[in-house]
Amino acid sequence: MVGNPEMEKKFEYRGDLGVTPLPGILATIGRYRVPGMLELSSGTRARCVYFDGGTVIFASSAEPEVRLGTFLIRQGALPEDAVSSAEERLAGDSVRLGQVLLRLELVDRPTLKAAMADQVRAILWGAFEWDRGEAVFEIGPRHDGHAVRLDLSIAQLTVEGVRRTQSVRRFVDRLGSGQSVLERTGTPAPADLFGAEEARLLDLVDGRTPLKVLCQSGPGSEKENARTLYAFFCLDLVRSREPAGVRKLQWKTDGGALAQGE
Repeated sequence: MVGNPEMEKKFEYRGDLGVTPLPGILATIGRYRVPGMLELSSGTRARCVYFDGGTVIFASSAEPEVRLGTFLIRQGALPEDAVSSAEERLAGDSVRLGQVLLRLELVDRPTLKAAMADQVRAILWGAFEWDRGEAVFEIGPRHDGHAVRLDLSIAQLTVEGVRRTQSVRRFVDRLGSGQSVLERTGTPAPADLFGAEEARLLDLVDGRTPLKVLCQSGPGSEKENARTLYAFFCLDLVRSREPAGVRKLQWKTDGGALAQGE
């Protein structure tokens, strides 16, 4: 019996990280709770993140600074030679490093899980800074031999990562011009994701105050307010609209502050 080619096609989304930064893609995956695998690439860098039910369950990369062994060494859980020896056992094998370490009883599950959680954060938050590259999300449950399932909240990872990012201007560009107006969508803000100052900034979003004024008059610094407003935007707490007849200007960075240029 010949399979139906249309049925055998992969269901996937492809995005340009230069157009839609990773936090926005992540938040969409979390909002719809879609299971699948996200492949991120930029130049020679490549990372994979696995999702299920609105959480990140696993991530991997061969990049030295974000490989699992790096975090086990950094945490003092294993010496470098032990990690190198375990990695040598992986040559030509389909098992993952975490599985080998558990089989050899070199680490316990709580220690491995903590290192994997740090690895996920580094993989995602580092890619938040990428201003070019490709994101390919393949929909469907994935079972790639994960040693430990993490279940890290996508929304929390997104908000925490946006707070840390240096790419403020690129994020604010997604909100529009300085004269763009933000309005609430009606989506309730998760109580455990934002502090008191961030909640006060959300209260200032009234559908009338321009974005530039919100960034300047919010409770934090201008850059902090811009980051927080972008996090609100990613989580669909606010949306942006451009007032009629207003010419859109591009944001630029001016001595660490946000300004606008033609």
